Amino acid sequence: MDQSLSMLARLERDVLDDSVALASILRQVLIMGAHASSASLRTWAQQELKGYSDPTGEVPAYRKVPAQLKADTLAGRDHFKGQDISPRDLPETVEDVGNEVTIAWGVHEIQVTAGSREGEHIRLGGTNMAQVARLMTRDQRQRQGNPFLVVTSVYWSVSTATLEGILDQIRTRLTEFVAELRSALPNGEEEPTSEQVQRAFTSIHITVGDNSPVTVSAPVAYAEQDATATVPADAPLELPR
Repeated sequence: MDQSLSMLARLERDVLDDSVALASILRQVLIMGAHASSASLRTWAQQELKGYSDPTGEVPAYRKVPAQLKADTLAGRDHFKGQDISPRDLPETVEDVGNEVTIAWGVHEIQVTAGSREGEHIRLGGTNMAQVARLMTRDQRQRQGNPFLVVTSVYWSVSTATLEGILDQIRTRLTEFVAELRSALPNGEEEPTSEQVQRAFTSIHITVGDNSPVTVSAPVAYAEQDATATVPADAPLELPR
């Protein structure tokens, strides 16, 4: 590390260098937030690093991504994998399972997952989705009159390009943060005040909203093409009682 550079100069250099991992940049932001006594900046950097672990909390809007619902089915001897389905294909008793998921992992997990399966899709599922598959099996048997039909799994498919898009959004916001600080400082000044740091962070508009009903918050296994991430049992997937 070049000790002659100010904290802001190092951050500016690294945020503009795509080869520098986001996790490393966010650690710098975490320290800057501590120096500036900015609790909101520190909290954001920590959550991006560690992941948004509170399933009932809020996450930035850029972490809500489109996800195609899919199902694997057995019908006698025929096995159909990766069939696209819509929320309308689910039983009426299944609530809040749609074509959107919240990616709550830390940036390192996102980066590793996206890089390991470049140009492909990953499969996101959870323990509660087994119950969705059972309910869908019962519903489809009644609709089709086929007692041998079994829905073996229901899950989401997300492209690695979508995950890369989340990382790009984070880097863009970091770039905007640095740009705001630079515009606030007089020429030759390298040490922003606490007020300038807080104002710059507020100006980049990291908005949060209510969590989508499904928050995919577990580490990802990506050794197989249809790699699966498992949602913990306490993830907020609403099912009939």
